[in-house]
Amino acid sequence: MNFRIANQSFVDVQIPLLWGQRAIIQDRKDRLSVIDLSEPRAKLEILGDEPAPGVTFEPSFSGFKILKNGLALYLYDPAEKRLESLSLGLPDCQVTPSAIRIGSNEFTGNSFVGYGVGLAVTPEGISVGTPLPSGLARLAV
Repeated sequence: MNFRIANQSFVDVQIPLLWGQRAIIQDRKDRLSVIDLSEPRAKLEILGDEPAPGVTFEPSFSGFKILKNGLALYLYDPAEKRLESLSLGLPDCQVTPSAIRIGSNEFTGNSFVGYGVGLAVTPEGISVGTPLPSGLARLAV
């Protein structure tokens, strides 16, 4: 599949941006969606900068928190397009018009071609152009 996030091109990539076990995609109106791939079946958590139908969330001052089994997993600020880990152990991830920022690293104007995952973010670091990790639900867009 082909994706575009900020000014990054992802060509023939299955998941453009994998934040832990969550796929992040951006639509043509620059809205973000987040899909949890940690279970056997993918679950939409954020759809077009809003909590997805049926997801458990809690409003916050700057956006909303996504919850699972009563635990706050992460905060999403739709105005800043920023994901902040609350219990996932991941660096913040932000999509600006010109870049993808992961922690203190900024990616701008890149092309990722023919990988399972374009950018993969884990608690240990960032990988560029990696195979699709095993055990993830299949992402179908």
